[in-house]
Amino acid sequence: MAGISVGLNCPVCGGAINVMEGEATINCQYCSSLLYVEGDSGVTTISFKNKVTKEGAIAATEKWWHKGFKARDLKRTGKVLEAYPIYLPFWNTTVRVAGWVCGYEERTHSDGKGHTTTERIPKEKMVLEDYAFSEVASDPGDLGLKKLRNLTGESSFTDFEMIPTYQATTSKDDATEHSRQEGIARARAEAGVPHITFEQLHTFPKRMSLVYYPVWVIRYDYREKMYISTVDGVTGNVLSGRAPGDPLFQSLAVTAGTSIGGVVAAGGILIGSQGTPEIAIGGVVVGLVLLVVTYLFFRHGSEIVEGDFNDKKYGLNLDGDLMKVAKQIKIG
Repeated sequence: MAGISVGLNCPVCGGAINVMEGEATINCQYCSSLLYVEGDSGVTTISFKNKVTKEGAIAATEKWWHKGFKARDLKRTGKVLEAYPIYLPFWNTTVRVAGWVCGYEERTHSDGKGHTTTERIPKEKMVLEDYAFSEVASDPGDLGLKKLRNLTGESSFTDFEMIPTYQATTSKDDATEHSRQEGIARARAEAGVPHITFEQLHTFPKRMSLVYYPVWVIRYDYREKMYISTVDGVTGNVLSGRAPGDPLFQSLAVTAGTSIGGVVAAGGILIGSQGTPEIAIGGVVVGLVLLVVTYLFFRHGSEIVEGDFNDKKYGLNLDGDLMKVAKQIKIG
């Protein structure tokens, strides 16, 4: 087998070295140092068979038009301009996280005279868990796809000759590092230690594969404005998309949201004034959450956005935004 020059230099003496395909170790011909060669061995390439037809992808998108707070006349006015399949590459890894997370949690106690004391309870948690991680291995543009949602299906490479395929443009090392970072973050969160004073977490990558996944891209027109959605080529589910909102839903949301939010906040304050401050605080928080969500829907409800888009300021994911607001506003 012919030698492959990779343009590498010996890290010991700086001499140029050639690597034969498949070699894991080589000796520098200048200083005789034993060098370890790390390539892409151990990375399995998988391709899932596209099982959704063009008609099925369009039908899935049209069904998606009916869900949520999208424009009520979208089904009647929307017109599909084109539908085509592509293969997107995804890095899929499994990383094991092991170690310890130590710290404490605070508990506040009140006596009958209104005096409060805060107690620190030591906590330590051993971590030993495997975490799955995936990320798109190329630039998918404005498709709103960053992670792999499905890992079951029929493996096949026969569609590669007929369906446009995006090539992987990110490295295995980057994907491995990202999986390490996410694994540590998830392990830290699941440890449940509110105040961390010490942690020692180690990561061990276990498996890695490059998955080529079929996705249908649907472009459609609504009142002379173009929108896009993507459909899973294996399951037939809509993965991401942008759709027009409905002005009536925005108006109703403003009316109902401000009314209910104001009543809840005022009711909490009224009840809390009778000696239960916790209820007052809770009522104000719930009222503020409703008002903030109402404002978000009024401001961004003209376009409904679903998927892993980099910037959602032009659209509204009601469920996601509600959860974010609720986490940001804390009682007390």
